[in-house]
Amino acid sequence: MKLKDKVAIVVGGGSGIGRASATLMAQEGAKVMIADLVIENANKVANNIKAAGGEVSTIKVDMTKEEEVNGMVRVTLEKYGKIDILANVAGGSMGPNIRDSLGPFAESTKEMWDRIIDINLNGARNCTRAVINHMMERGSGKIVCFSSIAGVQGLRNGADYSAAKAGIIGFTKALAQEMAPYGIQVNCIAPSGVYSERMQAFATRPRGGGEQQEQKPGFGPGMDISRFALPEEVAGMVLFLVSDDSNHMSGQTITITGAGN
Repeated sequence: MKLKDKVAIVVGGGSGIGRASATLMAQEGAKVMIADLVIENANKVANNIKAAGGEVSTIKVDMTKEEEVNGMVRVTLEKYGKIDILANVAGGSMGPNIRDSLGPFAESTKEMWDRIIDINLNGARNCTRAVINHMMERGSGKIVCFSSIAGVQGLRNGADYSAAKAGIIGFTKALAQEMAPYGIQVNCIAPSGVYSERMQAFATRPRGGGEQQEQKPGFGPGMDISRFALPEEVAGMVLFLVSDDSNHMSGQTITITGAGN
């Protein structure tokens, strides 16, 4: 098992990539704390992990609230005694608790800009800040953050989301340099469209007379890919980055796009 006796926090582990990552980590021997804003989703994932023989706990957390994130880390340490892995998966540009659609920057509001930055950049900051001193004291740790292809090449009508996800890439690179002397690796994954539970509502929805039509995600020139990635296809990269297989790799952004460029 690649993660035997490791303790992992998966933020946003109740659905999509977080669900797939938490499940895969547990299969590989990790004790997993699933943190999610929707605790019912987290509990459902945990029940499936337990049924398969894995060790898992759940906690309701709003990652934009620093005090709740600090509580998440405190509870994890009380239960498991250490934290080896942090996967900052939660985020998004659309969906429940975010917004229904993208829109031109010229029509944007400061309130929505702040909301998107909070969810996609400040949330990862809060979670990382809460665990970093513990990892430094132990002299080891694996942190995986999530950007997006939008943060690499931009997303039309998603300037706020692109800015936040570009910020994650810069954050990853800078923190990796700071953490190198402590034996902590910090890396980033930048996927294009992922067919998560949240995105299903947008991928197949009524249009043009009410017919359900699958829509291909367009992420700029050359990125109109043939299909969404499955969460499990991205979770495999998460496992690589939190396992010993990536011990000499830090500060990197891995794009998962399904396209040839």
